[in-house]
Parts: sequence; C-alpha cells; structure tokens
Amino acid sequence: MKAPVDDSAGLTSEGAGFVTPEPRLHYLALATPEAGATMEIAPGVHWLRMPLPVDLGHINLWLLEDGAGFTLVDTGMAVPLCAGVWEALEAGLLRRRPLLRILLTHFHPDHMGCAGWLQQRDRLPARMAARAVPAARQMIDGPDAGERAAITAYFAAHGMTDAEAFAQRLFAPRPATPISRMPDINPPLLHGERLAVGDWNFEVIETEGHAVAQQSFFSAKPALLISGDQVLPTISPNVSLPASHWGEDPLGGFLDALDLLEALPEDTLVLPSHGRPFRGLRARTRDLRAHHHGHLELLRNSIATPRSAFELMPTLFSRRLSGLHRMLGLHECIAHLEHLVRRGQAVREGDADVGYHYRQTPA
Repeated sequence: MKAPVDDSAGLTSEGAGFVTPEPRLHYLALATPEAGATMEIAPGVHWLRMPLPVDLGHINLWLLEDGAGFTLVDTGMAVPLCAGVWEALEAGLLRRRPLLRILLTHFHPDHMGCAGWLQQRDRLPARMAARAVPAARQMIDGPDAGERAAITAYFAAHGMTDAEAFAQRLFAPRPATPISRMPDINPPLLHGERLAVGDWNFEVIETEGHAVAQQSFFSAKPALLISGDQVLPTISPNVSLPASHWGEDPLGGFLDALDLLEALPEDTLVLPSHGRPFRGLRARTRDLRAHHHGHLELLRNSIATPRSAFELMPTLFSRRLSGLHRMLGLHECIAHLEHLVRRGQAVREGDADVGYHYRQTPA
C-alpha cells in the first residue's frame, strides 16, 4: 500500500489554505492519481483527477458505476486540456463503460464547464439544482451590458478605486469555444431527492454559501459524501456576496450548511472536489467554522473607525490578489462584513452612490 501524498500546498483559488492535521483528519492511504487518470477508491466509485489550467491545478471528478455505464459527477473546465482528457478516456475506460448521465454539484466553471459539450457529444441527460441555472447561463454567456454596469458600480461602492478599469479587464471579450455551452438541465435535481446509482443510494443535500444551491450527494450505507466544494480538506471555499445577491447572507448560509453536514456519521468518507478523500468530517466542519469566525473577529477589530470592504481586504488576505481572485476576495470580505451587520456587531454606513463603510458597534 502506498503512503498518502500531501497535496496541501499551493491551493489558493478557492480560498486561503489551512489544514486540519492528522490524526483528526484521515486521508485514504492511496497515492493521488496522475493527471487525467482514474482510480477505483470504493466499490464502483472511480476518482478522476482532472487537470486545470489555473493555479488550483486540478479538480476531482467522480465516475460511479451505474449498470452498464457511468454516472458522472462534475465535468471539468471548458478548455482543450479537459476535453483532451475526455477524448482519451473515450478510447479506454469509457469504451467499455460509457457515460450515461451527468450530475453537477454547482455552476462554477471547473465543475460544469464541459457539461454541455459532453451532453451534445454523447446525448446525455444533465441535472443540477433549478435555482443554479440562471447563474450557470451567466457564467457561460458572460454578463450583459446592464449587469456589467451594476457590477462595476458595486465594486466602486465598496471602495475599489479603479473599478471601471478593473471591470473592463475582468469582462474583456472571450474567444468563442466549441466546448463552452450551456447544458440542457432536465429534470432539475431536488433537495432531499433519492438517487439510485449502481449499488449506491444517494440523498441530495442542497446548501448555500459557496455557490447558489450547491448540491452534495450522501450515501448512508456505507457512509460516503460527494461534497463538491462545500467541505474541502486543505482550504476554505470562497464565500462571496456579489452584486446580484446583495441583501443576502451567504456566510450565514455556509455556516448553516456546516451544521447540517456535521450531523452526518463520523466515519463518513468525504470525496471533495479539491484535495484528497478523507475521513474526519466533523473535525473539518468545526475547523471551517472556526476559520470563518476568526475572520469575522479580525474584521470587527479592524473597523473601530469606518472602512470600506476594499480597504479591509488585506485583513483577510496576506497575498496580493489580482484578476478573478481580486473580485472573489472583495466579495468574500463583503460577505463577512454583512454577516457582522446581521449579527449586530457592525454598522454599514453610506449608500451605493456615496459608497459603503463599516464600523464596529460597542461590544
């Protein structure tokens, strides 16, 4: 049996890295598959390590034996690198056991990017939460002119001094690609729905915080959780409050999701989208909760005098953020500040025209 591989370093796209140490977190004693390769890690459950052309470097996809074929959970990005892996698999593993259907945990590009392309090639049904479909369409098509204007104004209202120039770079036209297309979602996946996949019986668990209507898949016997990005072993998923969801409390939703998942059996095998499969779900949910409460305390201690979310970003992120990470970092900072406001521990001053600033309330 091969020793576990430590792949905790260098994972930054989904949030700051922090590790729940052994023995509280127990990784499967298996080597990580090579990029583009698969490994059976539980009866009928195959781990596909899909390479990504971003600093995360990979996403874990799950091929579940389902009669004469596979049910696929998530698909990789709409880029030639990922498409090439699927084409290679079609000449090997999938020649003997083809794809039958696609389940999508959420709408982010590394998870659903290839779904429409695979669906059209192989005439596959694809399923995800109905509430995630509008966000998925915007991810595929990009925001329209009105949405771009609203996003730019949101950046400026929260203190970004170069909001216009940043938005122009962020939303620069993207070249068309035959891989990137919206899948037909029919029927949608429902919270609490039961899915029979081969010898496994999964329950769909819908949560909030990292993405609109993210869905995980839990089997009670034996206890196994395909967790998407909701619970990761070495990083905290990004918890954002973008312009389109202003007025909501995504961090509150994320913390509620941790409470829900913490009630699952202690011996649950967690199959995350990034990092390695592990046991120790309750230890990890406790550490994720403490991580975000620590961020809330850092921010509250930093607003004895009013400050904008953009000014407060270095409080949460020690590294310099650029591009998409800069937007996600600002959105995460806003999510934490707005949660403080809901808890009565901070006050938001100003408005969208003059700009927002946050100050702490008396202890």
